[in-house]
Amino acid sequence: MQFVDKSIGSDTTCKWSFGDGKGSTTKNPTHTYNKAGKYTVSLKVENSAGSNTVTKSSHITVNALKSPIAAFSASSSGKSLLTVKFTDKSTGSPTSWSWNFGDQSTSTDQNPVHKYSKTGKYTVSLEVKNAAGNTAKKTIFILT
Repeated sequence: MQFVDKSIGSDTTCKWSFGDGKGSTTKNPTHTYNKAGKYTVSLKVENSAGSNTVTKSSHITVNALKSPIAAFSASSSGKSLLTVKFTDKSTGSPTSWSWNFGDQSTSTDQNPVHKYSKTGKYTVSLEVKNAAGNTAKKTIFILT
């Protein structure tokens, strides 16, 4: 989450409290909340004339991250039907992808293109993970 100090005047120092026991002295910090909940945020600014603090109760609401649902499609076109384009259609904000193309080849790209060396029936699987560490897997058969 990006926070922006909109204080008026020439403040020389600032101190953020994010409501989860962590803080920052950066003017416009970025902070990541690790748990779901409502958080009260405060900012204290100081200069040679004095200090001022603003507090916003329950200002940030963080929802629990749900498990991802793995989904994808596959298509081939043109002269080489052995080249297959895989398109990730997963939900739940995945942050990593692990593909197994069924021919001892793998990829960690989100939308890989894979070329099979011979025609056949292949079991393709996709495992996705999100920031909460949740995983989901989907498997389909590809006929080339």
